[in-house]
Amino acid sequence: MSVEDHPHSGRPSTSRTNKNVKKIREQINENNQYTIDEISEATGVSWSSCQLILTVDLNMRCIATKFVPSLLTQDQKKHSFDFVPGVEKSD
Repeated sequence: MSVEDHPHSGRPSTSRTNKNVKKIREQINENNQYTIDEISEATGVSWSSCQLILTVDLNMRCIATKFVPSLLTQDQKKHSFDFVPGVEKSD
């Protein structure tokens, strides 16, 4: 048994750089309703890399077609369930 690292196939990812993270953050700040396809086209970063940067590096997730920070306060979580358009709230 050996604990030495052996050569791996493929090459390391070069898309998740600070420069690309900054480009994608700027796109989201400009309009948080951009789709991953639109962000990918505007920044020149592949779709899968955009998705990883948004979810892992920027800690965001898609809610109702808007990218928002995934950390919400308890009050924000409660409020988001209190209002559903077109549905009357029954107590």
